Amino acid sequence: MKRTITGKVFVVGDDVNTDEIIPARYCTTTDLDTLGPHALEDLHVSKNPAKIPFRAGEYTILIAGENLGCGSSREVAPIAFMKAGIKVIIAKSFARIFYRNAVNNGLPISRTVGLVPKNIKTGDTITLDLSDEAFWQSMAPIHRAIIDAGGLTAFNQAGASAKVPSASPRPMTLAEKILAKATKMDYVEPGMIVNAEVARVVTHELTLPVAAEQMYAAYGKNFKIRDPQKILFVADHTIQIPLIKDDWKSQEMVQKASVFVQEQNLPYAFLPPAPFVSQGICHVLFPEKGLIQPDTLVVGTDSHTCTYGAYGCFAFGIGNTDLTEIMASGKLLVDVPETMLVELTGKPPKGVFAKDIILYILSQVTMNGFTNCVVEFTGSALEYLSEEDRSTIANMTVEGGATCGIFPVGKLRPDSDALYKSKLNFDLSHLEPYVALPYKPDNGVPISKIKEEIALDVCWVGSCTGGKFDDVEAAARVVAGRRVSPKTQFIVAPASLGVWERAGRMGYLRQILDAGGQLVPPSCGACIGMGPGTLKEGQVGVYSSNRNFKGRSGQGTLYLASPATVAASAITGYIADPREFLDAGASD
Repeated sequence: MKRTITGKVFVVGDDVNTDEIIPARYCTTTDLDTLGPHALEDLHVSKNPAKIPFRAGEYTILIAGENLGCGSSREVAPIAFMKAGIKVIIAKSFARIFYRNAVNNGLPISRTVGLVPKNIKTGDTITLDLSDEAFWQSMAPIHRAIIDAGGLTAFNQAGASAKVPSASPRPMTLAEKILAKATKMDYVEPGMIVNAEVARVVTHELTLPVAAEQMYAAYGKNFKIRDPQKILFVADHTIQIPLIKDDWKSQEMVQKASVFVQEQNLPYAFLPPAPFVSQGICHVLFPEKGLIQPDTLVVGTDSHTCTYGAYGCFAFGIGNTDLTEIMASGKLLVDVPETMLVELTGKPPKGVFAKDIILYILSQVTMNGFTNCVVEFTGSALEYLSEEDRSTIANMTVEGGATCGIFPVGKLRPDSDALYKSKLNFDLSHLEPYVALPYKPDNGVPISKIKEEIALDVCWVGSCTGGKFDDVEAAARVVAGRRVSPKTQFIVAPASLGVWERAGRMGYLRQILDAGGQLVPPSCGACIGMGPGTLKEGQVGVYSSNRNFKGRSGQGTLYLASPATVAASAITGYIADPREFLDAGASD
């Protein structure tokens, strides 16, 4: 049966990220109808060819460039489009998690850009025929079936499934071996879509309440999670919002999550021990608690779930609907990705840290360089990387579009003749500190290339990327015996209470305080614009976090760097080379 959609078009460019699609400040709610008016509110002018604002209710069809929906795993991104009246999206390419979330919500999407005129512009009216097979070209049949069913939950409730046989005998990469184990298959290969048993699913208060409501609505108010042991929950995102603005309603997300934790008797739930205090950011806390094991499949409602690749896991971000269905069945539909092999060689010089390494790599591959691939790390330089170094690097592979960044630290190893999509090599022996310029993580440049003195209002050390123990230690070593510039606010937010306690015992927190720095309890905080250090209009900051998208960390201008560079910059009041303040680097 013919199905056509006619409507006005809105056109956007490449790399439109989820922070631009729906800013995090609007995501502290389970009332998804409120999202539509804020869709594309923070769209950067360079990605808006028409230079006119998107208005909810005016447009029906979105046309995008490459890598639409890069960034976070927030399922509210495609939902925001739908609530704003968008019924169809055509893009040159989609970020993996956005694509999956759109499919799970039954939103028709296509990569067939030839269906629209090359000179199409915002405001044009066109008709698309969704019964034309060209629209669905390159989409897996099961993804189309999910869209046709109205979304993943409806698909599952109808009794549909994705049963596929094992692949033929073949050499496998590390991620493929982990996935074969999780599916109880002898072999898997890229292109397969398999039902995998999840070992752990990570979630937090921005996403669990939405998934909980979805679960009860779909399966009944008395439904019980199939395996509560799989669920790892912590309140870490929203809890410091009242410290920066008069918004206590945001705390309802923690309250709703707490109720669900009690209803479902979740054994691994970490609730706030005091107001505005998280027990830790999920990607630091759960490994710290020994809850992450190598050679397992770990997913989470956070794009930086790829961090657990540092611990030998095949790990990646998912949306709320996938979480709902995992709570119902314990399983997840997984697209088997291709793998890229990245060889790291050479000993990093003194004063060069893991954050510098990943910013350098991203500057070479760009935000679309790893898209939909696993990045498997190998090489002689791995012996110089600590567990926390690996965590920093794996954490930010998603900024290159990767599904996961993985290190061989468990019992499983890739086959010697495993097949890789491509192989890259990076020599770290001559690397220097790197800084990512606004507004993308792949805008990295060597610090020696920054000739002007970039005055800073806020220097922030924190996040799952840059608030670990080694990060706090590096910052403390820089500022010890020195004073923070009177023009700059220097804030350190240890990523967990464990990091806080350990850094306190070592005297690092005292050194930070004596230098004029401020300490903030654990939380995602300023990284997501939800805590002290969030940039105000006109402010400039440098953070040790993972993203510097426009609007993500407030309304200012953000640079990214290592904790040592952030600390050095706090001393001078402008972006500064930490090697001038250190007698040794992380590679000692």
